Amino acid sequence: MTNFKINAEYITPIAQIEFEHLDEKYKKAQVIGIFLTYIVLMGLCLLLLLADSIWWCISFEIALAIALAINLSIVSKAYQIKGYALREYDITYRSGFIFTKITTIPYSRLQQVTIKQNPISKFCRLYTVEIVNGAQGLSSLNIPGFPESTAKQIKNLLTEKLQQEND
Repeated sequence: MTNFKINAEYITPIAQIEFEHLDEKYKKAQVIGIFLTYIVLMGLCLLLLLADSIWWCISFEIALAIALAINLSIVSKAYQIKGYALREYDITYRSGFIFTKITTIPYSRLQQVTIKQNPISKFCRLYTVEIVNGAQGLSSLNIPGFPESTAKQIKNLLTEKLQQEND
């Protein structure tokens, strides 16, 4: 193994990486999840009516409706930022709206790649690619919002890279 010096001008800056966007259905799955959460919370607020607290119930329902509107506006903006990039030696995932987070995992650190679903993503026919790496602080990376064919392609590619690194 060699340890050659790398000239910084040949390294692609993070700002110039072209990220692939997640499937459009992923945004719909997030909206469904948010609505289900708020419906449950609003239903729980109705329990305040049993305690003759109609004003508390109304104020909590209004607060939840405002929070729902804010949350839905943030989801659409966060969706535009989320993306992934498969490069020659690593995979990079970008997420976050207020605080953008970019995570890069070199293929040499891959330990396991799986695809999974939760109930909402199953309803929308979407999959999450889970990448387990050798880092202590960040033991896995979940990239959501793939149709089945894309998730399987990414899993196969990463599995091949994993086998190449182990050979």
